[in-house]
Amino acid sequence: MSNKRIYDAIHNHIGKGEVFSKEEEYELLTKIENHHVPPAKRKWFPELVGLSLAGAAVLVMIGLIGSQTGLFSFLGGGQPDKLDTSLLKESEIHGLEDMSEERREEFLTRQPKAYYAESVDDALNALPFKLNLPEKLPFDSAFVVEGINDWHYPSNTDGKDISATFRAAKGNEFILIEAIDFEQEFVESGNQSETSVEEVELKKGIQGNLEMMSSGGKIQFENKKGIKIKIYLHDSENIYNAREVLMDLANQMVD
Repeated sequence: MSNKRIYDAIHNHIGKGEVFSKEEEYELLTKIENHHVPPAKRKWFPELVGLSLAGAAVLVMIGLIGSQTGLFSFLGGGQPDKLDTSLLKESEIHGLEDMSEERREEFLTRQPKAYYAESVDDALNALPFKLNLPEKLPFDSAFVVEGINDWHYPSNTDGKDISATFRAAKGNEFILIEAIDFEQEFVESGNQSETSVEEVELKKGIQGNLEMMSSGGKIQFENKKGIKIKIYLHDSENIYNAREVLMDLANQMVD
């Protein structure tokens, strides 16, 4: 074998040229031909170190932005710590034109800050809690966002006390789902004599209250994360078995 081939073999497989004895050359070439010599050692350059540092800086910046804006909800990091308003748009409040400035300000301090989302995915990703909407509905339809409210008084700044409402409809029939992450007291209207309340058990031992009405019904329960969920079914023509539909919808939302 020529000296050039020896040199090329040594240079390509060791990464640098060296002077060897005849015995060492023979042993080395034997190993090369039998593919027993490890690949060349990598050389490190300042440019690579600089790129690594730049990449680390980018990751740190992404972390800071994600912690502030809820970006990690898109990157598989779960829900944001508080309502991510970067995914939402603030709803306009109508009927304030005839109010004085003082009365308008006083009125607004008693109202939740209302938002809407351009898509259901944006709304779900903006919430500070995980919510699984039912995928199997009794009729051919899809959910839309009815609204999201921040109920924190008086400043509406902590993004913690949140309610979200979603709706799916076909003709006169509709399903309304409301999720709330705090204790809320309210008075519901309606003829209570037309309803009957039944305690039911959902998947994973979750307890719920099923309320049947002449034109549908309602089921409400609290999941293991403390989120209170209400599902309304309006079925004016009694097309569906309201009890079965409500139980199925609720079980789809149990995670």
